[in-house]
Amino acid sequence: MPRRMVRRGRRSGRMFFEAERVSSNIGIDEIMDIVFTTSQSYKEIARIILEWIKVKSDEENRGKTRWVTTSEMSKYIDERLMRRRRSAAYHVIKNYLIPMGFIEYRPSESRYILSRDFAGALKRLADAYMKWISS
Repeated sequence: MPRRMVRRGRRSGRMFFEAERVSSNIGIDEIMDIVFTTSQSYKEIARIILEWIKVKSDEENRGKTRWVTTSEMSKYIDERLMRRRRSAAYHVIKNYLIPMGFIEYRPSESRYILSRDFAGALKRLADAYMKWISS
């Protein structure tokens, strides 16, 4: 006989969320809570960088594709996150935001671009799960 379903807290190093709490109206803070379950520092850095790219692009009227140059990113990280968190910021960008599809880096253009790949990957994951259920 199965044990009672008991909601448990997050476990270290694993993505965790309660499905009924996920909606299309959650903000970037809630999204970062799901992606970065245990590392408050990485979560904060990711949120700061993503929000800044969005704001900077809008301020500069760069159109629908939101982007910043590598020099703008470097300058912002130095000013906002300061020198001591610089390596952590680039670690978050390189090892989390780019591979997960939040940001795209185009070296030929020296740009960081807010990407839709994260959303696309989640949709493909959902489709694959639904296929698996149906088979």
